[in-house]
Amino acid sequence: MPDWARFSAQKGLGLACAAGATSGIVILSVISGGGIGMVLAYVTPLPLLLIGLAFGLGACLAASAVGALVVAVAGMAAVPAFVVIGALPALLLSAAALRRRVDIDGVARWSETGELLTAMAFGAVLVMGLVCLALPTEGQSIEVWLKSQAEPMVESGLPNATPEVKAAIVGLWIAVMPAMVGAAWFVMTMINGVIAQWAVSQAGHALRPAPSYGRMRLPRWLAAAAALAGGLSLIGGDGGYLARNMAILLLLPFLLAGVVDLHGILRRRPYGGLWLGLFYGVFFALFGWAALPVTLWGLVTQFGRSRRQDTAQDQEDRNGSDSA
Repeated sequence: MPDWARFSAQKGLGLACAAGATSGIVILSVISGGGIGMVLAYVTPLPLLLIGLAFGLGACLAASAVGALVVAVAGMAAVPAFVVIGALPALLLSAAALRRRVDIDGVARWSETGELLTAMAFGAVLVMGLVCLALPTEGQSIEVWLKSQAEPMVESGLPNATPEVKAAIVGLWIAVMPAMVGAAWFVMTMINGVIAQWAVSQAGHALRPAPSYGRMRLPRWLAAAAALAGGLSLIGGDGGYLARNMAILLLLPFLLAGVVDLHGILRRRPYGGLWLGLFYGVFFALFGWAALPVTLWGLVTQFGRSRRQDTAQDQEDRNGSDSA
């Protein structure tokens, strides 16, 4: 049954309205400062994603509209937050996940993991830009404004630290703060997408099969886009500052590719569980430094994969799809 027919059913419409209202209520709880709301903030897009992956993009759009209406009743000022945290992740990921293309052999294929991560990376760049545009900088550069906000917080949080330590913390925080906002959105979208796809698959309502999380192929032009953004960071000013943070966000899929590849290598070694525990312990404990070599590893493995390996994997995927 086509997506529009499934959604036109009364059950689909009711579920879409319920999902939108749920997401709207959650974001209102977050904005109002409720403790439970802060815990649930990260799952705001989940009800909308469930509808999108089960009934299609149109249903997700309708659910998002209902959620925005619920939020608007409480106050129009909260609508932008709902759009960025709830509607945008659900709509973007639903659109990317449900896109199909026909390859040279005439076989229709769903979007792969790498394509979904690429879409989320550019979504994170968009969110970073929107947040920075919304900052009340009052004519100051973004960096100067962020410094004026960071210095009092560091001073109150670390009153006994030396001026050098405080300056280093403020400098690091300012350097990557926009990228941190985008990365938080990226991780939120990814986690909710995995949970939503699993849930609709278990319920038997998934419009598409689950993508392969253990193997991903990222478009090579994504690395070129990150390099271009890194080059633009040299121009200085707000444009260069945002370009540097954009480069960080565009490299996130390669970081995940590196983690996935290393996970597979270590799991196959003797005492694989011990190796994995050691790897993830070091990775999260030293994330700021560990992310650099793991991202480099992801870049090397993505570009090191030969065209022959890609063709062989495509054939394997098609054979698996045909036998399913």
